[in-house]
Amino acid sequence: MPTVELRYPFMQVADCSLNRFSVDAERVVRENSTESEMMRNIKPLLEKLLMSNGVPADAFKPRQDRFAMNLLHMPKDRVFSVIGGVWRPGQTTPIHDHLTWALIGMYEGEEREAIYRRLDDRSDPKRARLEKVSEKVNGKGHVTVLGQAGIHKVDNVSDKIAKSIHVYGIDIGNTERHSYDPVTGEIGAFLSGYCNVLRDTDPF
Repeated sequence: MPTVELRYPFMQVADCSLNRFSVDAERVVRENSTESEMMRNIKPLLEKLLMSNGVPADAFKPRQDRFAMNLLHMPKDRVFSVIGGVWRPGQTTPIHDHLTWALIGMYEGEEREAIYRRLDDRSDPKRARLEKVSEKVNGKGHVTVLGQAGIHKVDNVSDKIAKSIHVYGIDIGNTERHSYDPVTGEIGAFLSGYCNVLRDTDPF
């Protein structure tokens, strides 16, 4: 994982609901040793946050050019991260992985989510064979739980902004991950960054 110095403080959360969730989720991460335990114990905390209407508007600053990933909470050792995801109507993600456990909870609006699995033996680092296993539109309160092998794609197919809270078992914005071309099977690499954080490679 590349080492990236954060030169600008990310969002200072004033809301008690998001603060409480961040504290409780960090406790779960540090007290549980397996992926399944972390996901199982964070899921009800996230479901409660999604229904609280207690996340400040600054968590969901959108972008015009693509979907936005806003960093909301991450401890100094970067053992996990909490993200505010924002999709304007028509914005989408590539098919992608996270290389860690992930929980994605719908806070407002709707997101169409397609989940994939790999059918190949992963011996070729440049090609993958994928199968779509499900596709549905998720509304407020829904939580998707994906293990380390999880692969999905998210689209906003509605006419309103879609907002979601994501929890990852790594510093997701500074971890190089993979995108997948469903036609050619080509595997790409990308670094999502955080829309509300300047990195040492970003211009002022």
